[in-house]
Amino acid sequence: MYSTLEQKYQRLQKDLTGGVIALGGIFCTGTLWYWQVEKWSLLDAAYMTVFTLATVGYGELQPLGKRGRMFTICLILMGVIVIGFIVNRFTEALIQGYFQEGARIRQQRRLVDSLIGHYILCGFGRTGRQIALEFQAEYISFVVIDSAIQSVEAALALGYTAVQGDATLDEILLSVGIDRAI
Repeated sequence: MYSTLEQKYQRLQKDLTGGVIALGGIFCTGTLWYWQVEKWSLLDAAYMTVFTLATVGYGELQPLGKRGRMFTICLILMGVIVIGFIVNRFTEALIQGYFQEGARIRQQRRLVDSLIGHYILCGFGRTGRQIALEFQAEYISFVVIDSAIQSVEAALALGYTAVQGDATLDEILLSVGIDRAI
């Protein structure tokens, strides 16, 4: 149902979400440790956690014992790893254009969802292209479904609404609105 680029976008979105959740978990763990174990105020605990994770290194707000320093070392390592992961995935997203792809996918889905009384053109080969030209000339709304990504990209390049998938599967037909099509 999804193109490989859309699958990569969804994986990247999950990775970024997971990274942010992990960073939030590390922040909560650090804050709770300094608050409960070291008996600092909640504000001091959160402050220490933030500047430790940010690797600013102002120094300790209050003296730490060996156990507290070992925890701080672990907190720094976990924070650097998670922040590095998030930065890596975010940079990959920018370079590969996944954010633009995500916007395009959302726009495509909204367009498909807005169609009513449309035709579903199964396949975008020689015959499918000719039918699409005739539909376009007659201002007939339609959606192209093709299993080959190259055909879908060709249809999109021509300004048609297109979805990659197997038109023999019910979930693909339902996703393009067969229940609303004529």
